[in-house]
Amino acid sequence: MAYRNPPLKDEDIVSDAPRDFRNARLTQDMLLLLHDRHQRYVKGQRNGRKAILRNCDLRGLDLRRLDFSEAEFVACNLSGAKLMDAVFRSGQLFGAKFDGSDLSRANLERADLRAATFERAILSAAQMGGADLREGIIMDGETVEITTDCGSSFRNAILRDTDLSHAKLKNADFGMAVLDGTNLTGADVRSANFRGAELSNTKLEGARLEQADLRGAVISGVDAALLQHSMAQQGTKAGVSVESIAERLRRHEAWFNSGGSAGKPADFSCLDLSGYDLSNANLALANLELAILADANLSGALLAAASLRGANLLRARLKGADLRGADLLDSNLREADLTGAKTGELPGTGLFTLLKQSVLATD
Repeated sequence: MAYRNPPLKDEDIVSDAPRDFRNARLTQDMLLLLHDRHQRYVKGQRNGRKAILRNCDLRGLDLRRLDFSEAEFVACNLSGAKLMDAVFRSGQLFGAKFDGSDLSRANLERADLRAATFERAILSAAQMGGADLREGIIMDGETVEITTDCGSSFRNAILRDTDLSHAKLKNADFGMAVLDGTNLTGADVRSANFRGAELSNTKLEGARLEQADLRGAVISGVDAALLQHSMAQQGTKAGVSVESIAERLRRHEAWFNSGGSAGKPADFSCLDLSGYDLSNANLALANLELAILADANLSGALLAAASLRGANLLRARLKGADLRGADLLDSNLREADLTGAKTGELPGTGLFTLLKQSVLATD
């Protein structure tokens, strides 16, 4: 995102000349002046002016408890900003970036948040009921009424007790996000991505879930019957008994040791293996894509060159596991025990452990 204009001056903000601000970097003092003018505008007072910003840089600024209801922050960058208790009710925030920001208890009800991003953001107790978070595209800082297949992004975000009731979330990305007590009642989450996410006590009554991708998601406290009839894409636990797993591992071992002339490679993709004991198992080259391995015991397991892309390894025990050459892209490793695990190059193959965008930190 480019900011081509010279920095704003205080007189630009206090001037009575009507204008909007484009491609500018705001300081904290300028932000407060802008807020004062906007509040005057909202209250119908003298010298008031609506806050209208396009493609402006507000990274790291402090907006705590500031009220910018009905303001326009189109394509603005608020990454890393402090937005606790901030108010943007009915605001125009099309294409805004809130990546890494703290929006705890912020009010964005009925805001236009199409194509906005909240990656790694904290949204605990945020109010976003009725917000529009559908797909959109930004060109030169302006809103363009052209939709794409990419909705708003909440990747790796924390949404505890967040209100998204009746929000428009078609194609939104909740990959590896934590949704704990999140209210999605009546929300449109068709084709939304929840791969690797954690949904705990999430309210989904009346939500549209057609083609939502819940594979690899850890789900608890949610009505199973509701999900069963939701037409969402889900993993399966059907037929995954201890005996069937042991048989698959036996055939995989035979395949591995014979160089492929006997047995059969293990395919655990999209299966729910939560809590299973796979310690010291030979899973080299196995397919575990989008598998749910939350709380599973993989201590000492051979996972060299295995595909764990998109797998959910929440709280999994991987102590001493061999992950050299394994594909862990987009996997959820939050709270996983990787003590003594081997990563990096797998000798003689040119393969390296892939961890980009995986969740490793404990939030």
